[in-house]
Amino acid sequence: MKLQRLLILLPAVMVGGLLAQAGEYSPKFLCGVVKADSWTMDNNKEGIYEYDLAAGTLTKLTAERDVYQAPLGGAVYEDGLMKGIHFRTVWDDFDQTNTYMLYHVEYNMETWERTKAVTLGDMDRNYISSCGLAHDPITGTNYGIFYNFNMSWQVVNRKLATIDFSSNTPGRTILGTASTPMAAIACNDQGTLYGVGMDGYLYIISTDNVGSSNEITVTPLGDLGIDNISTNPSSMTYDTRMGRFYWSVVLNDQKCYLYEVNPTLGEIAATQLTQTPDNSWLVNVCVIEPKAADEAPAAVTGLTATFEGASTMGTVSFTAPTTSYEGNPLTGSLNYKITANGVEVATGSVEAGAEASAEVTVPAGDVEFIVIVSNEAGDSPETKLRIYVGPETPLAPTDVAFDYDYNSQQSTVTWIAPTQGVHEQELDGEALSYNVYRMPANELVGEGVTATTFTEEFAPETLAPYYYKVEAVHQTMVGASAESNKAVVGPALDVPYTNNFTTAASFDLLTVLDNNHDGVTWKWERSYSGGGRASYYGSSEVDGDEWLLSPPLNLTKGATYSITFDANTAVSNAVDYMDVAYGQGLNTDGYASLFDHIIMNEPFTQTYSNDTIVPSTTGVYYFGFHATSVLNYGWLLLHNFSIKKVADAPSLHGDVNNDGAVDIADVNILINIMLEKDSADNYAGRAYITEGDTDIDIADVNAVINIMLGKE
Repeated sequence: MKLQRLLILLPAVMVGGLLAQAGEYSPKFLCGVVKADSWTMDNNKEGIYEYDLAAGTLTKLTAERDVYQAPLGGAVYEDGLMKGIHFRTVWDDFDQTNTYMLYHVEYNMETWERTKAVTLGDMDRNYISSCGLAHDPITGTNYGIFYNFNMSWQVVNRKLATIDFSSNTPGRTILGTASTPMAAIACNDQGTLYGVGMDGYLYIISTDNVGSSNEITVTPLGDLGIDNISTNPSSMTYDTRMGRFYWSVVLNDQKCYLYEVNPTLGEIAATQLTQTPDNSWLVNVCVIEPKAADEAPAAVTGLTATFEGASTMGTVSFTAPTTSYEGNPLTGSLNYKITANGVEVATGSVEAGAEASAEVTVPAGDVEFIVIVSNEAGDSPETKLRIYVGPETPLAPTDVAFDYDYNSQQSTVTWIAPTQGVHEQELDGEALSYNVYRMPANELVGEGVTATTFTEEFAPETLAPYYYKVEAVHQTMVGASAESNKAVVGPALDVPYTNNFTTAASFDLLTVLDNNHDGVTWKWERSYSGGGRASYYGSSEVDGDEWLLSPPLNLTKGATYSITFDANTAVSNAVDYMDVAYGQGLNTDGYASLFDHIIMNEPFTQTYSNDTIVPSTTGVYYFGFHATSVLNYGWLLLHNFSIKKVADAPSLHGDVNNDGAVDIADVNILINIMLEKDSADNYAGRAYITEGDTDIDIADVNAVINIMLGKE
């Protein structure tokens, strides 16, 4: 750096700031703690702390350990956020050496929740500031003196640069080369950049952009008298109230001390105030500015906002303080101001200690109310309240279920109505309606439905998976949608039917029912030997209740069918359970059992078969595989299954034309035979249905009619 040994006339405001030293004021700081004497290998407590200088205490602001809250590459506090660069060492197998991994982190300073964590990788190596970062309160610019590394992590030089945290990869603008090493840097309240050199001098650092290859100008102000500064973490912050810097530094004795640094020309000095509690090593130290003047009012209490139903007109109430910010008794009239999302909505006056209420009108939505009171000494600290105002947005319906009836060709969708909204307000059930969409085409098929069930005629021309989604509407607010189960619907297939799960597409014609809604159910997966299989991995939360249904299949009353499948558990000494059943519709409760509680406990494929299946009616049926493995067990594999007809249905008594049904067509045939319009020989004796009677007469007609009426 260019050393400019000239006297500088410091701003008058700095000198004036020294007047604030009177009284009992003692600052508090925000800081990261990266090391302390009492910590052990298994009990490190890195994170963000509040340091109370007067009390000599460090208080952790979050319960959990979080090294990213104490970023080693420097951090700034601005706009309610802490933004910084953290780095850690990692082993590089290729180069057989330690390298660094860098991260851009950001935290909300109210909740200390992490709002950003972006891995920059080890190639963004020039983001490490050796002396922390400095924030200019006038321009909002952030400064750092960053190591300039080569590809071997060797320091080439140091660069003064600005750093912009607005994007995931922070932007840097290099202002010039900084050759004199700095232990810590900070800006005063006028935006002047100061630095404590590793040589123990206090400097003013020019922030003029002189170009990457040129030296920046620094001005030594005086020797602080400290010559044993270590290369360990160091941090400095400016206190506008005192007009002084506070500097945390680890000296060569490995002890961390806090110094007060007087930057006044002719009085340059560093006064050691204390060793930090538990010899804690501090980074990113920042003075917590007082929220109000000493004799300004304290914050209001008991802030509430009341709005009836969906109204955006309501009442804000609070209690005025009885003391000043410093804690002295407060009397007299105070002015108050109420803002909603930054817009002033009410003003007035209230006596100290009294309750106040104001009628306000605000836009619908999330509203942050802020109330301050003031006197001649200034404004109180803010008191905030966040609520939702206006019509409540409903939660999504639950238990959305889709069933299909092939006889009527109707889809039926049912659901349970939400009772609360997203802001935990109770819903007006009379004001609820629903929109129903058929998926995957996202076709609105029901609008403004007031019941919790919906039925539509649906006869798709293509066999494919379909499902429905339902969204609730409360007054004018549309909530999130919830989806039903998927079901394969369309023209039913004839047997024989075989599925070897060769491809994922072969699985898509099957219906999966996750009856326990745990998200763990049947899926297709590729086999190690090629092809595929249907598998169910057991849940760690609940017992299995997972159905895998065949495509809809046409079966005939009285005919005999068989089902054959190969299955096993995939894990030795594990136990899987499975039932197999068949029935009509997607409600499996009424299915007829074919295999009850198959137990599989060896990883060897077994073949199962049942050839005694006789439907009681002609229609469309599903065959279902029901995984019932207990929780924490299960890797059930279904390799294939096939359904075929073993035997035709026997001839029906009264089924003259042998079409599988006894109906008016059979009556007409008998009448035609009686009228000699047809011949009994054409029906192979099937017309002789009256016991002991070989004549075709009215008795045969009556017998068929009685069968049709269920009397025989």
